[in-house]
Amino acid sequence: MKEDIREQVRQKYAQAITSKSGCCASTGCCGDNRNVTSAITGNLYQSTEMEGLPQDILATSLGCGNPTALGNLYAGETVLDLGSGAGLDVLLSAKRVGPFGKAYGLDMTDEMLAEANVNKVKSGLTNAEFLKGHIEDIPLPESSVDVVISNCVINLSVDKDQVLQEIYRVLKPGGRIAVSDIVTTKPLPDNIKQNMLAWAGCMAGALVDEEYKTKLTKAGFENVELEITRTYDLTDLVVRHLTPGLASEELIKWNGALVSAFIRARKPSQKMAAGKDFSIKLAEQEEFLQIHELLIKSGLPTAGVDSSNGIYYIASDQEIMGVVGVEQYGAAVMLRSLAVKPQFQKAGVAQQLIDYALEALKSTGGTDIYLITNTAEQYLTRYGFAKIERNRVPNHVLATSALGDACSSSSTCMHLKL
Repeated sequence: MKEDIREQVRQKYAQAITSKSGCCASTGCCGDNRNVTSAITGNLYQSTEMEGLPQDILATSLGCGNPTALGNLYAGETVLDLGSGAGLDVLLSAKRVGPFGKAYGLDMTDEMLAEANVNKVKSGLTNAEFLKGHIEDIPLPESSVDVVISNCVINLSVDKDQVLQEIYRVLKPGGRIAVSDIVTTKPLPDNIKQNMLAWAGCMAGALVDEEYKTKLTKAGFENVELEITRTYDLTDLVVRHLTPGLASEELIKWNGALVSAFIRARKPSQKMAAGKDFSIKLAEQEEFLQIHELLIKSGLPTAGVDSSNGIYYIASDQEIMGVVGVEQYGAAVMLRSLAVKPQFQKAGVAQQLIDYALEALKSTGGTDIYLITNTAEQYLTRYGFAKIERNRVPNHVLATSALGDACSSSSTCMHLKL
Protein backbone atom coordinates (compact mmCIF):
# COMPACT_ATOMS: atom_id res chain seq x y z
CA MET A 1 0.00 0.00 0.00
CA LYS A 2 2.79 2.45 0.89
CA GLU A 3 4.60 1.84 -2.39
CA ASP A 4 1.33 2.11 -4.32
CA ILE A 5 0.65 5.55 -2.83
CA ARG A 6 4.22 6.72 -3.43
CA GLU A 7 4.07 5.60 -7.07
CA GLN A 8 0.70 7.26 -7.57
CA VAL A 9 2.10 10.52 -6.21
CA ARG A 10 5.24 10.22 -8.34
CA GLN A 11 3.23 9.64 -11.52
CA LYS A 12 0.91 12.56 -10.89
CA TYR A 13 3.71 15.02 -10.20
CA ALA A 14 5.71 13.75 -13.17
CA GLN A 15 2.66 14.30 -15.34
CA ALA A 16 2.11 17.76 -13.91
CA ILE A 17 5.63 18.99 -14.64
CA THR A 18 5.79 17.31 -18.06
CA SER A 19 2.59 19.01 -19.19
CA LYS A 20 3.50 22.24 -17.31
CA SER A 21 -0.10 22.23 -16.16
CA GLY A 22 0.39 22.57 -12.44
CA CYS A 23 -0.45 19.98 -9.84
CA CYS A 24 -4.12 20.78 -9.77
CA ALA A 25 -4.68 21.48 -13.44
CA SER A 26 -6.53 19.33 -15.91
CA THR A 27 -3.84 16.68 -16.18
CA GLY A 28 -2.52 17.16 -12.65
CA CYS A 29 -3.19 15.73 -9.23
CA CYS A 30 -6.35 17.15 -7.83
CA GLY A 31 -9.02 16.87 -10.45
CA ASP A 32 -10.12 18.45 -13.68
CA ASN A 33 -10.35 22.16 -12.87
CA ARG A 34 -7.40 24.39 -13.69
CA ASN A 35 -8.47 27.04 -11.17
CA VAL A 36 -7.82 24.74 -8.21
CA THR A 37 -4.12 25.49 -8.53
CA SER A 38 -4.52 29.07 -7.35
CA ALA A 39 -6.60 28.00 -4.37
CA ILE A 40 -3.55 26.26 -2.93
CA THR A 41 -0.52 27.91 -4.56
CA GLY A 42 -1.70 31.43 -5.38
CA ASN A 43 -0.15 34.64 -4.03
CA LEU A 44 2.62 32.96 -2.03
CA TYR A 45 5.64 34.71 -3.53
CA GLN A 46 6.48 38.39 -3.95
CA SER A 47 7.78 39.68 -7.26
CA THR A 48 10.95 40.98 -5.60
CA GLU A 49 11.81 37.44 -4.51
CA MET A 50 11.68 36.21 -8.08
CA GLU A 51 14.32 38.58 -9.44
CA GLY A 52 17.02 36.67 -11.31
CA LEU A 53 15.01 33.44 -11.56
CA PRO A 54 13.41 31.99 -14.72
CA GLN A 55 10.17 33.79 -15.54
CA ASP A 56 8.10 30.62 -15.78
CA ILE A 57 9.35 28.89 -12.62
CA LEU A 58 6.51 30.20 -10.47
CA ALA A 59 3.98 28.48 -12.70
CA THR A 60 5.56 25.12 -11.84
CA SER A 61 5.41 25.66 -8.07
CA LEU A 62 3.12 23.07 -6.51
CA GLY A 63 3.47 24.14 -2.88
CA CYS A 64 1.06 25.46 -0.27
CA GLY A 65 3.34 28.07 1.32
CA ASN A 66 6.59 29.99 1.07
CA PRO A 67 9.02 28.53 3.63
CA THR A 68 11.94 30.66 2.43
CA ALA A 69 10.03 33.82 3.37
CA LEU A 70 8.64 32.58 6.66
CA GLY A 71 11.87 30.98 7.86
CA ASN A 72 15.06 32.90 8.60
CA LEU A 73 17.94 31.89 6.33
CA TYR A 74 21.40 33.37 6.85
CA ALA A 75 24.48 33.78 4.70
CA GLY A 76 26.78 30.77 4.74
CA GLU A 77 24.15 28.25 5.88
CA THR A 78 23.36 24.87 4.32
CA VAL A 79 19.69 24.37 3.46
CA LEU A 80 17.84 21.21 2.39
CA ASP A 81 14.46 21.34 0.63
CA LEU A 82 12.48 18.10 0.85
CA GLY A 83 10.42 17.44 -2.26
CA SER A 84 12.05 20.26 -4.18
CA GLY A 85 10.06 19.86 -7.39
CA ALA A 86 11.07 22.31 -10.11
CA GLY A 87 13.50 23.98 -7.72
CA LEU A 88 11.89 27.31 -6.83
CA ASP A 89 12.47 27.15 -3.07
CA VAL A 90 15.97 25.74 -3.54
CA LEU A 91 16.98 28.61 -5.80
CA LEU A 92 15.42 31.17 -3.48
CA SER A 93 17.35 29.59 -0.61
CA ALA A 94 20.58 29.63 -2.63
CA LYS A 95 20.15 33.37 -3.13
CA ARG A 96 19.51 33.90 0.58
CA VAL A 97 22.50 31.91 1.89
CA GLY A 98 24.89 33.46 -0.63
CA PRO A 99 27.92 32.07 -2.45
CA PHE A 100 29.45 30.57 0.70
CA GLY A 101 26.24 28.76 1.59
CA LYS A 102 24.65 25.72 -0.04
CA ALA A 103 21.08 24.76 -0.99
CA TYR A 104 20.16 21.13 -1.67
CA GLY A 105 16.93 19.93 -3.22
CA LEU A 106 15.72 16.34 -2.81
CA ASP A 107 13.08 14.84 -5.08
CA MET A 108 12.10 11.35 -6.22
CA THR A 109 10.75 12.35 -9.64
CA ASP A 110 13.15 12.34 -12.59
CA GLU A 111 11.03 14.79 -14.53
CA MET A 112 11.07 17.26 -11.64
CA LEU A 113 14.83 16.93 -11.19
CA ALA A 114 15.40 17.55 -14.90
CA GLU A 115 13.27 20.71 -14.78
CA ALA A 116 15.02 21.87 -11.61
CA ASN A 117 18.45 21.55 -13.17
CA VAL A 118 17.30 23.51 -16.22
CA ASN A 119 16.06 26.26 -13.90
CA LYS A 120 19.35 26.19 -12.01
CA VAL A 121 21.30 26.80 -15.23
CA LYS A 122 18.94 29.63 -16.21
CA SER A 123 19.34 31.28 -12.81
CA GLY A 124 23.15 31.24 -12.95
CA LEU A 125 23.32 30.10 -9.32
CA THR A 126 26.19 27.73 -8.57
CA ASN A 127 25.50 26.95 -4.91
CA ALA A 128 22.41 24.81 -5.55
CA GLU A 129 22.40 21.04 -6.04
CA PHE A 130 19.55 18.61 -6.72
CA LEU A 131 19.57 15.05 -5.38
CA LYS A 132 17.38 12.07 -6.24
CA GLY A 133 15.89 10.15 -3.35
CA HIS A 134 13.05 9.77 -0.90
CA ILE A 135 12.39 12.03 2.05
CA GLU A 136 12.24 8.94 4.26
CA ASP A 137 15.87 8.18 3.41
CA ILE A 138 17.78 11.42 2.89
CA PRO A 139 21.09 10.90 1.01
CA LEU A 140 23.12 13.32 3.16
CA PRO A 141 25.43 12.72 6.13
CA GLU A 142 24.47 13.13 9.75
CA SER A 143 24.63 16.68 11.15
CA SER A 144 25.31 18.27 7.76
CA VAL A 145 22.44 20.75 7.35
CA ASP A 146 21.53 24.00 9.14
CA VAL A 147 17.92 24.25 7.96
CA VAL A 148 15.41 21.81 6.49
CA ILE A 149 12.54 23.35 4.54
CA SER A 150 9.69 21.74 2.64
CA ASN A 151 6.63 22.99 0.79
CA CYS A 152 3.50 20.84 0.99
CA VAL A 153 5.39 17.54 0.69
CA ILE A 154 5.73 15.88 4.12
CA ASN A 155 1.97 15.36 4.18
CA LEU A 156 2.37 13.10 1.11
CA SER A 157 4.54 10.60 2.97
CA VAL A 158 2.94 7.50 4.44
CA ASP A 159 5.72 7.26 7.05
CA LYS A 160 5.94 10.72 8.56
CA ASP A 161 7.70 9.49 11.70
CA GLN A 162 10.56 8.22 9.53
CA VAL A 163 10.68 11.54 7.66
CA LEU A 164 10.98 13.50 10.90
CA GLN A 165 13.65 11.13 12.22
CA GLU A 166 15.65 11.63 9.01
CA ILE A 167 15.30 15.40 9.29
CA TYR A 168 16.57 15.20 12.86
CA ARG A 169 19.52 13.05 11.74
CA VAL A 170 20.79 15.37 9.01
CA LEU A 171 20.35 18.58 11.01
CA LYS A 172 23.31 19.94 12.90
CA PRO A 173 22.88 20.41 16.66
CA GLY A 174 20.86 23.60 17.00
CA GLY A 175 19.61 23.25 13.41
CA ARG A 176 16.01 23.99 12.59
CA ILE A 177 13.04 22.86 10.55
CA ALA A 178 10.87 25.44 8.76
CA VAL A 179 8.23 23.80 6.56
CA SER A 180 4.95 24.72 4.96
CA ASP A 181 2.46 21.88 4.94
CA ILE A 182 -1.20 20.94 4.66
CA VAL A 183 -2.67 19.98 8.04
CA THR A 184 -6.17 19.51 9.44
CA THR A 185 -7.74 20.90 12.57
CA LYS A 186 -9.63 17.64 13.14
CA PRO A 187 -9.39 14.08 11.75
CA LEU A 188 -10.51 13.51 8.17
CA PRO A 189 -13.10 10.85 7.25
CA ASP A 190 -11.87 7.50 5.97
CA ASN A 191 -13.34 7.97 2.50
CA ILE A 192 -10.90 10.84 1.93
CA LYS A 193 -7.89 9.03 3.38
CA GLN A 194 -8.51 6.03 1.15
CA ASN A 195 -8.79 8.08 -2.02
CA MET A 196 -5.59 7.91 -4.08
CA LEU A 197 -6.44 11.12 -5.91
CA ALA A 198 -6.63 12.95 -2.62
CA TRP A 199 -3.17 11.63 -1.64
CA ALA A 200 -1.64 13.13 -4.74
CA GLY A 201 -3.63 16.30 -4.11
CA CYS A 202 -1.94 16.86 -0.75
CA MET A 203 -5.03 16.30 1.39
CA ALA A 204 -5.64 12.76 2.59
CA GLY A 205 -2.20 12.34 4.13
CA ALA A 206 -2.43 15.52 6.18
CA LEU A 207 -1.86 15.19 9.91
CA VAL A 208 -4.07 16.79 12.52
CA ASP A 209 -2.25 19.90 13.81
CA GLU A 210 -1.76 18.60 17.36
CA GLU A 211 -0.59 15.21 16.04
CA TYR A 212 2.02 16.96 13.89
CA LYS A 213 3.43 18.76 16.94
CA THR A 214 3.41 15.55 18.97
CA LYS A 215 5.36 13.67 16.29
CA LEU A 216 7.98 16.44 16.12
CA THR A 217 8.45 16.31 19.88
CA LYS A 218 8.68 12.52 19.80
CA ALA A 219 11.40 12.77 17.12
CA GLY A 220 13.46 14.90 19.52
CA PHE A 221 12.66 18.45 18.40
CA GLU A 222 12.10 21.34 20.75
CA ASN A 223 10.51 24.81 20.41
CA VAL A 224 7.78 23.32 18.22
CA GLU A 225 5.41 25.89 16.72
CA LEU A 226 2.54 25.54 14.23
CA GLU A 227 1.04 28.65 12.66
CA ILE A 228 -2.01 28.44 10.37
CA THR A 229 -1.38 30.56 7.28
CA ARG A 230 -4.40 29.77 5.10
CA THR A 231 -7.82 28.16 5.67
CA TYR A 232 -9.59 26.55 2.73
CA ASP A 233 -13.30 26.98 2.06
CA LEU A 234 -14.42 23.48 1.10
CA THR A 235 -17.80 24.78 -0.03
CA ASP A 236 -16.16 26.88 -2.76
CA LEU A 237 -16.87 25.35 -6.18
CA VAL A 238 -13.18 25.47 -7.10
CA VAL A 239 -11.90 23.90 -3.89
CA ARG A 240 -14.50 21.13 -4.07
CA HIS A 241 -12.17 19.44 -6.58
CA LEU A 242 -9.86 18.81 -3.60
CA THR A 243 -12.55 16.74 -1.89
CA PRO A 244 -13.68 13.96 -4.22
CA GLY A 245 -16.46 11.84 -2.78
CA LEU A 246 -17.80 14.34 -0.25
CA ALA A 247 -21.47 15.25 -0.43
CA SER A 248 -22.60 18.84 0.12
CA GLU A 249 -23.67 18.20 3.71
CA GLU A 250 -20.26 16.65 4.44
CA LEU A 251 -18.50 19.64 2.93
CA ILE A 252 -20.32 21.90 5.36
CA LYS A 253 -19.44 19.59 8.25
CA TRP A 254 -15.72 19.50 7.42
CA ASN A 255 -15.41 23.10 6.26
CA GLY A 256 -12.54 24.88 8.02
CA ALA A 257 -10.76 21.62 8.83
CA LEU A 258 -8.27 21.85 5.95
CA VAL A 259 -5.54 24.48 6.36
CA SER A 260 -2.03 25.38 5.31
CA ALA A 261 0.40 25.84 8.17
CA PHE A 262 3.97 26.90 8.80
CA ILE A 263 5.77 24.56 11.18
CA ARG A 264 8.94 25.47 13.06
CA ALA A 265 11.06 23.35 15.38
CA ARG A 266 14.68 23.08 16.46
CA LYS A 267 17.10 20.24 17.12
CA PRO A 268 18.60 20.72 20.59
CA SER A 269 22.08 22.23 20.68
CA GLN A 270 25.01 20.32 22.12
CA LYS A 271 26.91 23.01 23.93
CA MET A 272 30.63 22.60 24.49
CA ALA A 273 32.59 24.39 27.21
CA ALA A 274 36.09 25.84 27.01
CA GLY A 275 38.32 24.20 29.59
CA LYS A 276 36.23 21.05 29.53
CA ASP A 277 35.57 20.04 25.94
CA PHE A 278 38.29 22.14 24.29
CA SER A 279 40.90 24.76 25.08
CA ILE A 280 41.38 28.29 23.70
CA LYS A 281 44.94 29.43 23.12
CA LEU A 282 47.14 31.60 20.93
CA ALA A 283 47.83 30.02 17.57
CA GLU A 284 51.41 28.94 17.01
CA GLN A 285 53.29 29.40 13.75
CA GLU A 286 53.00 25.76 12.69
CA GLU A 287 49.20 25.91 13.07
CA PHE A 288 48.59 28.62 10.49
CA LEU A 289 48.47 26.15 7.60
CA GLN A 290 45.46 24.49 9.25
CA ILE A 291 43.96 27.90 9.98
CA HIS A 292 44.26 28.87 6.30
CA GLU A 293 42.58 25.61 5.27
CA LEU A 294 39.69 26.30 7.64
CA LEU A 295 39.28 29.87 6.38
CA ILE A 296 39.32 28.80 2.73
CA LYS A 297 36.65 26.14 3.38
CA SER A 298 34.60 28.79 5.18
CA GLY A 299 34.86 31.18 2.23
CA LEU A 300 36.96 33.71 4.16
CA PRO A 301 40.09 35.54 2.96
CA THR A 302 43.52 34.41 4.16
CA ALA A 303 45.39 37.56 3.16
CA GLY A 304 47.44 38.83 6.09
CA VAL A 305 46.59 35.89 8.31
CA ASP A 306 49.91 34.98 9.92
CA SER A 307 51.68 35.32 13.24
CA SER A 308 53.22 38.70 12.31
CA ASN A 309 49.87 40.39 11.56
CA GLY A 310 47.60 40.35 14.56
CA ILE A 311 46.75 37.76 17.16
CA TYR A 312 44.83 34.58 16.40
CA TYR A 313 43.07 32.48 18.99
CA ILE A 314 42.12 28.87 18.27
CA ALA A 315 39.75 26.44 19.92
CA SER A 316 41.30 23.01 19.83
CA ASP A 317 41.03 19.47 21.16
CA GLN A 318 43.37 17.21 19.20
CA GLU A 319 42.44 19.36 16.16
CA ILE A 320 41.65 22.99 15.43
CA MET A 321 37.90 23.42 15.86
CA GLY A 322 37.66 27.17 15.28
CA VAL A 323 39.60 30.41 15.03
CA VAL A 324 39.17 34.15 15.53
CA GLY A 325 41.70 36.88 14.82
CA VAL A 326 42.26 40.44 16.05
CA GLU A 327 44.40 43.16 14.51
CA GLN A 328 44.94 45.97 17.00
CA TYR A 329 45.78 49.55 16.03
CA GLY A 330 45.82 51.28 19.41
CA ALA A 331 42.23 51.68 20.61
CA ALA A 332 40.89 50.55 17.22
CA VAL A 333 40.70 46.82 16.53
CA MET A 334 39.80 44.80 13.44
CA LEU A 335 38.04 41.55 14.34
CA ARG A 336 38.43 38.97 11.57
CA SER A 337 38.71 35.33 10.53
CA LEU A 338 35.91 33.96 12.69
CA ALA A 339 35.40 30.39 11.47
CA VAL A 340 34.32 27.09 13.05
CA LYS A 341 34.43 23.64 11.45
CA PRO A 342 30.93 22.46 10.45
CA GLN A 343 30.83 19.60 12.97
CA PHE A 344 31.39 22.05 15.84
CA GLN A 345 29.01 24.78 14.70
CA LYS A 346 26.05 25.65 16.94
CA ALA A 347 27.93 24.13 19.89
CA GLY A 348 28.97 27.45 21.40
CA VAL A 349 32.54 27.38 20.07
CA ALA A 350 32.25 30.63 18.09
CA GLN A 351 30.62 32.44 20.97
CA GLN A 352 33.36 31.42 23.40
CA LEU A 353 36.10 32.40 20.94
CA ILE A 354 34.59 35.88 20.55
CA ASP A 355 34.09 36.27 24.31
CA TYR A 356 37.71 35.27 24.88
CA ALA A 357 39.02 37.71 22.29
CA LEU A 358 36.93 40.62 23.58
CA GLU A 359 38.04 40.03 27.16
CA ALA A 360 41.67 39.97 26.02
CA LEU A 361 41.19 43.26 24.15
CA LYS A 362 39.88 45.00 27.25
CA SER A 363 43.23 44.37 28.93
CA THR A 364 45.18 45.81 25.99
CA GLY A 365 43.22 49.04 25.61
CA GLY A 366 41.04 48.10 22.66
CA THR A 367 37.81 50.09 22.79
CA ASP A 368 36.44 50.28 19.23
CA ILE A 369 36.01 46.93 17.49
CA TYR A 370 35.42 46.92 13.74
CA LEU A 371 34.75 44.10 11.31
CA ILE A 372 34.02 43.62 7.63
CA THR A 373 31.86 40.65 6.72
CA ASN A 374 29.84 39.01 3.97
CA THR A 375 28.42 36.23 6.12
CA ALA A 376 28.21 37.04 9.84
CA GLU A 377 26.12 40.22 10.11
CA GLN A 378 23.10 38.50 11.65
CA TYR A 379 25.20 36.40 14.03
CA LEU A 380 27.32 39.24 15.40
CA THR A 381 24.41 41.55 16.16
CA ARG A 382 23.84 39.42 19.28
CA TYR A 383 27.13 40.77 20.66
CA GLY A 384 26.06 44.37 20.15
CA PHE A 385 27.82 44.93 16.82
CA ALA A 386 25.94 47.49 14.71
CA LYS A 387 26.11 48.07 10.98
CA ILE A 388 28.00 51.22 9.93
CA GLU A 389 29.05 52.88 6.71
CA ARG A 390 32.49 51.88 5.41
CA ASN A 391 33.78 55.44 5.78
CA ARG A 392 33.33 55.17 9.54
CA VAL A 393 36.07 52.53 9.75
CA PRO A 394 39.26 54.51 10.55
CA ASN A 395 41.40 55.08 7.45
CA HIS A 396 44.56 53.81 9.14
CA VAL A 397 42.80 50.53 9.96
CA LEU A 398 41.55 50.00 6.39
CA ALA A 399 44.92 50.99 4.96
CA THR A 400 46.86 48.61 7.20
CA SER A 401 44.59 45.59 7.42
CA ALA A 402 44.64 43.17 4.51
CA LEU A 403 40.84 43.14 4.75
CA GLY A 404 40.76 46.65 3.31
CA ASP A 405 41.63 45.18 -0.09
CA ALA A 406 40.31 41.64 0.37
CA CYS A 407 36.70 42.66 1.12
CA SER A 408 34.60 44.32 -1.57
CA SER A 409 32.85 47.64 -1.12
CA SER A 410 29.56 45.77 -0.86
CA SER A 411 30.70 43.97 2.30
CA THR A 412 28.99 44.89 5.57
CA CYS A 413 30.99 46.97 8.05
CA MET A 414 30.14 46.75 11.76
CA HIS A 415 31.28 48.38 15.00
CA LEU A 416 31.21 47.55 18.72
CA LYS A 417 32.12 49.92 21.54
CA LEU A 418 33.76 48.02 24.40
